[in-house]
Formats: sequence, structure tokens, C-alpha cells
Amino acid sequence: MNLIEIKNNLAKLSFTEEEKPVLGKFIVFVSPDKSYVAQIVNLKTDAANNFVIARLLFTFNADGVVENYDGSVPSIKSEIGNLPPSELLNLLPMETPIRIGNLAQSDDMLSVDVSVFEHNLTVFTERDANKKVFISNCIRQLFQMKERSVIIDNCNLFEDYPKIRIGVDYKLPLNSKMIDYIFENELTEVNVETKAVIQDIFYAVQQYVESLDFKFIPIDNFVDVVTNQYKESQMPELALLKNKLLKYRDANLLANTKEEVLGLVNKLKEKNCCIVDVKNLTESLQNEVISLVHSTLETFDQYVYLFVPVTDGNSDKKLLRQFINDNHVFTTILTSSRYKYANELKQHAQNIILFETQGEDNDFAAYSTFLNKLSPDECIVFGKLTQNIPFIVEMNPVETDLTQDDVLGDRYQFIPASEDLQLVKIDDFGNQIPIKLNHSSVTHGQDSTIEEKQSAGMQMSAPAESEPVEIAADEPVINEPDTESYVEERDTSSVIEPRANILEDDVPEEEYEDDNPFAQSNLDESASAELEVQEMPEVSEDEVLTDEDLDMIETSQQLEQAEEVVVPEEEFEDEETPVVPIYPAEDESEIESDEDFDFAQGDTVEHKKYGRGVIEKIIKYGNKTLCSITFENNIGRRLLDPTITDIVKV
Repeated sequence: MNLIEIKNNLAKLSFTEEEKPVLGKFIVFVSPDKSYVAQIVNLKTDAANNFVIARLLFTFNADGVVENYDGSVPSIKSEIGNLPPSELLNLLPMETPIRIGNLAQSDDMLSVDVSVFEHNLTVFTERDANKKVFISNCIRQLFQMKERSVIIDNCNLFEDYPKIRIGVDYKLPLNSKMIDYIFENELTEVNVETKAVIQDIFYAVQQYVESLDFKFIPIDNFVDVVTNQYKESQMPELALLKNKLLKYRDANLLANTKEEVLGLVNKLKEKNCCIVDVKNLTESLQNEVISLVHSTLETFDQYVYLFVPVTDGNSDKKLLRQFINDNHVFTTILTSSRYKYANELKQHAQNIILFETQGEDNDFAAYSTFLNKLSPDECIVFGKLTQNIPFIVEMNPVETDLTQDDVLGDRYQFIPASEDLQLVKIDDFGNQIPIKLNHSSVTHGQDSTIEEKQSAGMQMSAPAESEPVEIAADEPVINEPDTESYVEERDTSSVIEPRANILEDDVPEEEYEDDNPFAQSNLDESASAELEVQEMPEVSEDEVLTDEDLDMIETSQQLEQAEEVVVPEEEFEDEETPVVPIYPAEDESEIESDEDFDFAQGDTVEHKKYGRGVIEKIIKYGNKTLCSITFENNIGRRLLDPTITDIVKV
């Protein structure tokens, strides 16, 4: 090759047909004082000439010290040669390797550190076959390290293996989140008046659910509540709601007992590698199940590696934030390059695997030349752990001592041992036959808790510095860079800390707040289902209360006058069906005023701090009488005690 010109960090070279350069290969420019490493990023041939465009990556001096490209220009008389990929792979930070695949047109294997999973690894691919091969390669290697992994299967990637199935192994709890889901997804066709009635009922049941120790209500109980209300009121809206609830009960999706909910926890703990089947669910319900699985794994006291294929329909930004902000459930996201949040994932993922895309992808324009040359089973791997060098890799099954059947089937499992965990094989007679693995990489134990791993430095300890190697002019060799800075970086992360909120810079925070359609519901204007009379806090002039706090205090007076309800302390232990009574709202006009209380509902008042407002309600509890006042100028609602704050009629 001959160097023709250099512009910025790109070098243009000519080549002959015999040289046959390959996209993604590495070349070196050698000169007496400083030499350069470059990667071929473009190939061009016309009628007269053949050209190569190479991007400069590193420089190294005569002593073999390697540094990032410093912006200088190689001599036009530099000697040009090919650089073996193995020499460049030595630059990659590595402690516990995870093999990704062979470099294209090479026998060299690209490996990255296992911490690649801990920093938002994202795989962009359109083909299910690529997802299956990648996940299979990863889980077999994690299994050898005795790490726990969980796969979400939404497209039958692993059809021949046991799976955790909803309705069979576990059911969803009808908690506040699920009640919101039903309201948002099942009542889209009803009119506003109907939704308002159902909204109040749902809000009341949510308040009851939050008072329970286990935070969910059996589906049969919820159906009974709606049925009883329909018998009393004969409102057609309640008949519609009952039919919606029966749809979920008949589909065997919602739990009636605590044991049905805990089935998911028990199944996830059975094996070191589990598959959760969601393929037969609607995409919106897949979102709920995936979120539940992730929340369940967060309760485990060990690291978990979660692999989740996401689509436009089965995910949203709340779910992505849940993934990326977790500090011990390490989620690898697999999705299409046309995913609606692809750009956000690209910005927050420290490492990316990118397969051939369909059509133009502006989010990955920098790699368009590479992408156009990829075969269906090839991908680009780039990010922090590859020093931002794009490596072209063939994604084929990686050879390990354990097959996919060993990891995902029923015959192999980890069992506790006195000092470590042991891999055993179950023979045809049910006997356990120990299996010995000859892998130096097996350093993580299944029973190691997060704290134990952090204290032992198992997760993020720094690689040892290598001895410097001299580089000869005729055959340059790339040494390890000065690892001091890398060691410091790894050491600082030896204790895993919670990550920053995903997408904070891209989306206003309010988009992540729970879109609870019941937040402003007024219980005393419709049928209510509050069960537990809570002790009211003292209210001072400067205390700022939320709307939920105000609703709770306002409702308490109604509940104090209602019939006392006794809820068993362990209502779910014996799978008994708790009663959820519905109380009629109290007419606020019936509240009697104290002799020295000079305020009434509808009065316009003035407050020194909040300004002008209107008394919406008079609320009594205990020996106190409070005013619920809506102030002007976007102040909102405040609950004030006239005996301790200065409010005057206008």
C-alpha cells in the first residue's frame, strides 16, 4: 500500500489487487520516532485506482508505549504493514473474559470482560436467530462462572426447554400497579362519565390494597366487590367493569392466594438459569410481566444477569429506567435498530453489539460502511471495553464444556456444598453425579452475596500490568498501554453504586412519574372502599401536604363514623377471602360547626403566605376542625387549622 494523503484522523492509501485489504483490518504506519495504528473503514475501487480509507487509532513510540491518537500526522514516507488482530486485542481491559465470537476472516477470538453486562449492554438485531445464538453463548459462560441468569422469551427462542409460565407456575398480583394497568388498557372505549365512576371505585380499592401487608387483593374479592356494588346501584358501568375483570380471571392471569404470587420467586430460585415465557401475552401485558420479573430479581441478594428482548409495544421509558438504574440486576437489552428508543439506548449503553440493519439508520450512520458489508451472522462490537474500536465478529455458537441442554435442561443444576457450589448430573435413577469443570474462569460462586463479592474484590478488581515489549521496525507489536489509569478506574468501581437515572437529559422527569389516573379522585363523591382508619398527623401552618395526604385526612373523618371493620392479621395465610366493604360518602353539609368556628364551605379567605383562596371543605377529626382551601396563583390545595394559622374572611 502507498500513503497518498491524510486529512484529520483519516488516511487515504492506494493498494494493488494482490494486497486485497479487508474492511475492519488493522494496519501500521512505522517511522523512526513515532508510529501509528489505523483501522480500514472504507474501500473504494474505480476504473483507474483502488483506494483504502483508514482511521488512525493509536500511536506508539520506539519504546513501545501505546497512547490514543494525538492528532499528529504520519510521515508520507512511513512504512506500511498489516497488524495481527491478536496484538491489538492485548490492549483491551480484561479480568474475566466472555467470548463473543471470532473476528471476521480470522481465527482470533474477541473476548471482553464480564463487566460488559453490568453497563447497559445493548444488542441491536432484527433476526431471532442472532438473539438465540448470542444469549446461548452468554448464559453458558455465565453458568460456568456459577452466576445466575434469567431469559425473557417473547418469540419462542427456546421452545424445547422448560419455562416459567404465567397461569401455571405463578400469577400476577392484583396490586395498585395492576389496577392502573386494567384502567388504562381495558376502559379505552368507555365514555368519560363511565370512567369517572369506575375511577373512584378503583381508587378506593387501591387505598385498601396499600393497607394490606402483602399489597394485593385476590381477584375473586375484587369481582365480589364490583358485583355487590352493581346489585345495590344497578349502574351499567359496574356490569361492564365486572366483565373486564372476569376476562382476566378466566384467563388465569391474576392471583387469588399469596402462594400463587410467590410462585414466581420460587421458580426463579430453582435453577441458575431460568426462562420466563411471555410469548402468548399481549405486548402491553408483557411489559407488566417483565417489570414484575425484574422487581422480583431485585429482592435477591446476589447478582443476576437478565436478557430481555424489547419491542415498541412491550416496553416504555419507565421500564428502561428500571433496567438501567438497577445496580445488581444487570440487564442486557436486545432490540431492533428501528426501536423507538434506539437513540436513547445508544446514548446510555457503554457497549453495543450491532447486526446488519434494514434500510438506513441515522442513529448508526458512523458505522454505515461496516453495516453494509456485514453478512447475516456478523456484527459490530464496540464500546468502552473495546476502546471504542469497532470489531467485526462472526456470531456463531462458542464452544464450551457445557451445551445449551446442560444449562437450560432439567438434568443439570447447581446444588449447595459446604464451601462452594457443585455442578451435578442427574442420572436415570435420580442419583447425583458430580461434574468437574476445568475452567480457570470459574471464580464466582452462586451463593456469594453482593456484599461478599464486593469485599472480596471479585467483581471489579484491576488487571495486572504487563511487562513492556519492544517494537521492531520490521514487525510492529502493540503492547499493553500504561494501565495505571485503567487500574484506578476499575478500583473505584469495586463497590457497585446505583447508577444515574436513565434518560434524565432526554425526557422531563414528569414522564417517569406514575401516571395514576386516580390521583385526584374524590372519594366522598362516589362509593368508597377504604378499610383502615389511620392515625392522623398533626398539621402545622408551614407543612406542605400532597393531594394524597389531603384525601387521606379528608376520608378519615368518614371512616371514623363508619362501622368498624376487623381485618384478620394474617388474612392470606389460610387463603381466606377478606371482605372489602364499600362505604357511602358522607355529606359534608351535615358537619356541625363549633361555636367559635367562624368559617364555612364556600367562604373566600386571605392568607398572609398563600394569598386569596376559597374554602372547599370543612373537615373534622378528633378535636380539630380544618379548612381545605384552594388558593389562587397555582398554589393549589392546602389544609389549614384556623386556630394556629392566620386566615381571614374577605
